[in-house]
Amino acid sequence: MRGVLRLSHRPVADAMSNPRYHNGHRRREVQAYYRARRADCYICGRPIDYGLRPPDPWSFVIDETVAIANGGRVCRANSGPAHRWCNAVKGTHTLEWARAEVKRRLAGGKPAAASKPRDFEAADW
Repeated sequence: MRGVLRLSHRPVADAMSNPRYHNGHRRREVQAYYRARRADCYICGRPIDYGLRPPDPWSFVIDETVAIANGGRVCRANSGPAHRWCNAVKGTHTLEWARAEVKRRLAGGKPAAASKPRDFEAADW
């Protein structure tokens, strides 16, 4: 496309279909909030080295308590600071399941019981 200035490296269709890109400003605000407080990982409870950069597994990311894939929103009430590794373990599982699974993996124990999917009602949003 000659003469067209593209401001994003992502294809337009991809940016419109991924809900994370719809809330970029809000996500940056939430990241700045937790980064300024130097908060510990809300999954494993250990300190986060905010100087580490992705893709380091112990770098800082924002995790949505109710995953965006499950209808969660990007806001402080539905998010917390996490290590990239802890966030990957959690995936779309519940926070309680993730805490047990991360604790088990760090200790080398047996797997945590799989979490059941939660049913959401419009009032939960």
